[in-house]
Amino acid sequence: MSSSASSTCSHTDPRVKTTFEVVNWDAISSLACKHFQINSSHWGDQKSGGYNLVRFLHLHDTQNTTLVARVPLHDEESLDISISKRIESEVTTMEYVERYTNIPLPHVCHYSTDADGDVRSPYILMTKVEGIPLVSVWEAMDDEKRRIVLRQIIGVLLELWSHRFDKVGALFKHPGGSEGKDAWYIESSTVLANPTDTIGCQYNLLTTLFPHAADYWLAYSNAYLRNECETRFGYKAKAYSYAHGWFMRSLVPALFDPCNDAHGHPLSHGDFHSQNIMFTDLDTHPRLSAVIDWEFSGAEYVSTFGQYPFFIVDHPWWDEDHPLRERNVRDQATFDEILLEEERTRARVGGAPLSRIISESYGVYLFQQVMQFSREMYDPLFPRLVKHVLGEYGDFSYNYIRKTTLHLLSLLFLMYFDALLDNGILKKELARFDREAEAFLEARRVLGEEKVKMLIKLVEFKDLVLKELDQFSQEGSVVREWLVSVA
Repeated sequence: MSSSASSTCSHTDPRVKTTFEVVNWDAISSLACKHFQINSSHWGDQKSGGYNLVRFLHLHDTQNTTLVARVPLHDEESLDISISKRIESEVTTMEYVERYTNIPLPHVCHYSTDADGDVRSPYILMTKVEGIPLVSVWEAMDDEKRRIVLRQIIGVLLELWSHRFDKVGALFKHPGGSEGKDAWYIESSTVLANPTDTIGCQYNLLTTLFPHAADYWLAYSNAYLRNECETRFGYKAKAYSYAHGWFMRSLVPALFDPCNDAHGHPLSHGDFHSQNIMFTDLDTHPRLSAVIDWEFSGAEYVSTFGQYPFFIVDHPWWDEDHPLRERNVRDQATFDEILLEEERTRARVGGAPLSRIISESYGVYLFQQVMQFSREMYDPLFPRLVKHVLGEYGDFSYNYIRKTTLHLLSLLFLMYFDALLDNGILKKELARFDREAEAFLEARRVLGEEKVKMLIKLVEFKDLVLKELDQFSQEGSVVREWLVSVA
């Protein structure tokens, strides 16, 4: 029923070649031909990203229909076990959005979560949408067209904002049964195995029901501190890293208002960035043609949802004088103005308006970026968070901060950390980490660097020195003293 899927495949990522060779492309094209009741088709271009391989299938019908076949990238050993759940949730979310909103998106023609079928891989077969990604035209777009684009993007956000769920997580649908809204339900995000949230996964935070973002981030901060204690045994700078986490935890009550989540959690796109927002008619009146890539979507905390789209947010590593900073200020002002207008014409959802949440989101944005993606205090994001937190604290503070570079702000917080550790509330932790560092150095001298690796975990170090305890028989052994302290 379909033409051969033979094609050349060249890519630096070895998973692309593996995936291309594993998948039975003829089986996918046959399914498409059967679905559209035609006799033949042929494969066109392909592309790949961090998670998937995409190929375009051209049907030989009167409309010259083009479909998109997307399959997850295969490692040589096996396919990630979370893939099936990820595809099921993505397809479910797309069905929900197609049914209950006016947001344009691709239509799923066929899909499978099974790696053992004729195709030999899970896949999604969907319609190809018109338009080009906003990312390719946004920077060159004039202010009037930007306003037209932002109004339509705000429309998408307000539609998603109006759909609330009772908890945070991935969206699924009960098989059979009711076709109403009660057919959909939320399941823990751990089924998606999002690799960016290592602390959350490691300490099972994503399997716990936290009704408010404040509860979640307090638990996350505590898990961060536990992780600091349990990893990188003997690391000299651990005390500062711990103080950094302690400071971040202290910000949670100021940044996250539990009342914001009292009316449920809005449906959120997993990567609402300009590369996934498609537009047409760019030369005349830009028209939103589709929002694509609903992978990792689901219900989110209000504080996570209520942030500016990333394409009008400063990149964390931009210099202070980066020319696009001024443009983003202008775009955000336009965004705020339009959002207020749109909110006045729509039925209000319970709780604080989205415009207020977003206008107060900068601190939340910086906090989440630092906690989830930036483990070191010297990262460019942390000084910006410090500057945001200190604000206009009296004339001296205001004038000092206004003239101080971000680097000097980092030095200022090093002094703050020193005060916490040397004589303040964290002095016991400092003594503990100093004792661990001494035990680590003694163990390396006695057992050798091959046995006592850098960045060893606490439990691994303890198991090692217990097995080699007879090597630490000398009087005053720091390792023996340390073992007594943790017994």
